[in-house]
Amino acid sequence: MIGSIIVSLLKANNDLLALVNENSIFPYVAEENTNLPLIIYAIDDIDVSYSKDGWVKDLCNFHVMSFSENYDDLQLIVAEIRSVLELKYTSDTKRIIVTGMQEGFNLNEQVFLNKLNFAVEIINL
Repeated sequence: MIGSIIVSLLKANNDLLALVNENSIFPYVAEENTNLPLIIYAIDDIDVSYSKDGWVKDLCNFHVMSFSENYDDLQLIVAEIRSVLELKYTSDTKRIIVTGMQEGFNLNEQVFLNKLNFAVEIINL
């Protein structure tokens, strides 16, 4: 469920789609030979809460990784991803919050990368 919320928010933003092709946004792994820039999102873990009556909520941690051959372009993409997701919510979730970030450069692929970490509380299944 949270994966569909993430991708729908990402693909609904025209400013982000001006930077990254809609067909270059993937869950977990990109298709082979996909042109850069691209985005990959993944669920990291879910912490489930129960009461004596049953399920109460899930706290879900996820990340969104972006890849580009150009560092300046990567920064624009990262800023847009953050604005697309941060503090957004649906009827099934509370606000999405940023919990961390990592950046790097892959020497083998000659590509810059960024990983934004997020958390969201799921309140309806």
